[in-house]
Amino acid sequence: MNPLLHMTLFVALAPLLSGIIRKTKAFLSLRRGAPVWQPYLDLWKLFRRGIVRSSTASWVFDLSAPVVLGGTLVLAAATPLFSREVPLPMHFVLYIYLMALPRFFQTLAGLDTGSAFGGLGSSREAAVSAMAEPALLLSLCGLAYLGGADTVNGFLPVTPERSVLGSPETILIAGTLFLLLLAENSRIPVDDPATHLELTMIHEAMVLDHSGVDLGMIQLASSLRIALFSALVTAALFPHTLNPPAHVALPAALLRLSLAGVLIGVVEAGTARLKLSRIAAFLMVATVLAAIALAIRYAG
Repeated sequence: MNPLLHMTLFVALAPLLSGIIRKTKAFLSLRRGAPVWQPYLDLWKLFRRGIVRSSTASWVFDLSAPVVLGGTLVLAAATPLFSREVPLPMHFVLYIYLMALPRFFQTLAGLDTGSAFGGLGSSREAAVSAMAEPALLLSLCGLAYLGGADTVNGFLPVTPERSVLGSPETILIAGTLFLLLLAENSRIPVDDPATHLELTMIHEAMVLDHSGVDLGMIQLASSLRIALFSALVTAALFPHTLNPPAHVALPAALLRLSLAGVLIGVVEAGTARLKLSRIAAFLMVATVLAAIALAIRYAG
């Protein structure tokens, strides 16, 4: 696939995924909700507005939003969405640690302004990230072991020796990645992206001081990150969809992302936000699932 086309489609579809999640939650809550294209309108509004910066912010704050978006775009270039051909083939260990780069700068930006809520959100975000890292490493190691490759685009499109439904290790790894999707993207039950209660915020507390173009870049990066994890989960469950004929590649990718968006919306609509003290147990479940998947594969 053409690299420019790959990146264009990733950026174009990521806000649509966020819109599907919101619409699903609204439907299940018996509300009309905003249209699925509302994230595009929000981004258009933000990219047309100026930036207001705190007088105490340094160059770290100014650099954070471009690095967050740029780092996420690099990850998108290494993630197969329509086929196994990606612009930037990447080893999965490097992929994992590049995932930490945007979060690192966003955490620094939350601390840089000296805001009490920014520091609170940065502390919680760092804790969640540290607890999620073992599960992420084990799950991608499992996919690499299943696929016999060490690059993200290499192990995801590999067809299992038997059907996915008959492969418990694949289902467990996909389940782990879905739990990580919720945790790494600050979704319910780990965090609530729609909350405005500062004492309960994690991700949103870090971006309170961002505005205009900076906030638009961060919101676009957040949508892209959800799309990245959704692509990983659905590719693990439906590996055949990454090797379709050219004329059905785009519809297959749209269907996979739509299914992921509906599933995320269903989970968020039917789940309450966890207490902060329960998040560690949630992520421990993800780690254990990935470890069991590796044990099953090794024993088999």
